[in-house]
Amino acid sequence: MQISQVLQALGQFASGLAPVSRSVRPLEIDFDTADALGPFEQAAIGQWKTEDGSILIDLRPDGQFHKAKPAAGAKHVGRYAVDRSKLYFEGETGWVALGKLKRGTLSIGEKRFRKA
Repeated sequence: MQISQVLQALGQFASGLAPVSRSVRPLEIDFDTADALGPFEQAAIGQWKTEDGSILIDLRPDGQFHKAKPAAGAKHVGRYAVDRSKLYFEGETGWVALGKLKRGTLSIGEKRFRKA
């Protein structure tokens, strides 16, 4: 049997398996609630600062963060993601960090933050 005959036979077989054409049903997605933030995201959003005020972090609803060290004049930006009580940070230079949100305290490494 030649390869063209095999391909033709497979095409006829596959066409017999194809579903019968049916009407298309629109998707039932509520776009107003598709971007709604969950309780963990809502708890994370806002301005956070260390107890001594040496570091300030602004977590924004769009997944972006701004970090500032006022005494050193340093500012960093990046993005973050929330997975239940864990926050994953990625800075503009590629550094990454893991944060944990527990009882109103955000812990990133050895630093502890409270809402400002």
